[in-house]
Amino acid sequence: MGNIKSAPGSSPKEPDKGRRSFVWKVGAGISAVLATAAPVFSKPGTVNDKDLKTKVDRLSRNLDILEDENSIRRLHRVYETCLDDGMYDNVVNLFADNGEVIFNGGIYKGKNTGIHRLYSRFFKSGLTGRRMEPAPGFKSDINLNQETITVSPDRKSANASFSYSMQVGTPIVSESVLVKMARLQGGGIMKWWEGGTCKVFYIKNAGDGSWKIKSLEYQSLAKADYKPGRSYAKPISVPLFVKTYPEDPAGPDKLSSRVRGA
Repeated sequence: MGNIKSAPGSSPKEPDKGRRSFVWKVGAGISAVLATAAPVFSKPGTVNDKDLKTKVDRLSRNLDILEDENSIRRLHRVYETCLDDGMYDNVVNLFADNGEVIFNGGIYKGKNTGIHRLYSRFFKSGLTGRRMEPAPGFKSDINLNQETITVSPDRKSANASFSYSMQVGTPIVSESVLVKMARLQGGGIMKWWEGGTCKVFYIKNAGDGSWKIKSLEYQSLAKADYKPGRSYAKPISVPLFVKTYPEDPAGPDKLSSRVRGA
């Protein structure tokens, strides 16, 4: 075989002067930049370090609060869905043990006592809480887009406001044959539409970081004789609670002094 000639410039013994010169210049430039920046980063506690830490802490806190707000928003959606589906016992489980609800001029206290009595007895008997579109002529009274959530600085509690538009009902008190027959078929209920604002106070479980409803108040703004599909509705007045438990088996623990939409 003949001798193989190397291509010009490919000999391993020939130094690449141009490349070495370029690398040296880049390295020298980087060293100069690092040398200039070194005094800034080598001194802990400089203004730049403090500003950076403050910004990072603020961003982290904002993200934590945003997650709290989203968790509360999801909790309220679960609350609404359980009511709409008639899962009243599940609604009760969303409250703190010492929670309370203000509804129709009555205060129901305690998750396993008053609150259970409200949802699993009173709401259930009248199919209350199911979603219903605002009655015709009353839409302007209800701001369905209203939603505010404010988390406390220590992130252990929060206040929120949500609009609601729902069916409310109560069993018809009568011993007539027709009403008795209606009850056997799941009827015999006087129903109406109600809209307003839910004012809610939440607390965070220190153990697992979950949120619970501490108090919830239905602030009614309008009530109407209305059934879905109708093109008309008329305002109605619904009597507030006048008896407490146990005189009223489904009544509140006490009567509220602050009443809205009476």
